[in-house]
Amino acid sequence: MRIQANPNRMELLRLRRRLVLAERGHKLLKDKLEEIMRRFLEIIRQFYALQEEVDSKFKKIFLSFALARTRNSQEELEELLPSGKLALETRKERILNLSIPRFEIKEMKISDYDLLNTESELDIGLLKAQELFKDLMELARLFKAAELLADEIEVTRRRVNALEHILIPSIRETISHISSRLEEMERSFQVQLMRVKEIVRAH
Repeated sequence: MRIQANPNRMELLRLRRRLVLAERGHKLLKDKLEEIMRRFLEIIRQFYALQEEVDSKFKKIFLSFALARTRNSQEELEELLPSGKLALETRKERILNLSIPRFEIKEMKISDYDLLNTESELDIGLLKAQELFKDLMELARLFKAAELLADEIEVTRRRVNALEHILIPSIRETISHISSRLEEMERSFQVQLMRVKEIVRAH
């Protein structure tokens, strides 16, 4: 689709400069898109690898609690299970122009509880659950990073497509149209000039 523009040399020069900028912007955005895609796939691989580890650890924790549950009632387990404290800290890291939150455990502790009256499976389950928290924080970071990168990929792809399929072809078509019009005007001017010369010679 042609851009509305006056067919003159100033407009032609302006459009040529605009075309150079659009092509440069298109190349930069394509490079950015490739880099975002590379980072996205890398994070997705890390996410799925860690998710498998977390699933495996969860199964062991559930098994420990299930064994403890066979020897104690629900009410007894609730009394035996200690209360604790968990404090998280959020930091920011940069991936290209995106700000990704990083979650870190600032403080995590389980209150003292009666080791004599609790099953060893319960102790093992609680210890494994504590170890699992770091993995869960990293999993949350990777998930959020993947989500933000996916949004950025969509936005960047739309911009690349708009430049590639709409703006750049429109500018080229307009440049071609103005160039043709200017050539026509120049030919017409040359014809008029020749006629004027013929009239001058005739007199």
